[in-house]
Amino acid sequence: MSSAAAFLDDDEVSPKERLAELFEQIAELTGQRNAIDAQIVDIVAEIDHGGLAGMTGARSISALVAWKTGVSPRNAKTIAAVAARGGQFPRCV
Repeated sequence: MSSAAAFLDDDEVSPKERLAELFEQIAELTGQRNAIDAQIVDIVAEIDHGGLAGMTGARSISALVAWKTGVSPRNAKTIAAVAARGGQFPRCV
């Protein structure tokens, strides 16, 4: 049963309480996604700074990121840019 169906069966939970629960879930998932993104940036930085991308056949780091992660080329370019400049902005990474 989906969480939406479970909600419809539970008359004791107000819509306001359910929304608060859903917002908590969003916050938790967003935190997990941010942690994963940071790990990806670290890996991309190691590939880039270690000169390891050359053996992949990818034309650029951002192309490599797009290929291996499935993100859009624009998001891949952002990830590659953050990885390249991580030393300048350690709090962002």
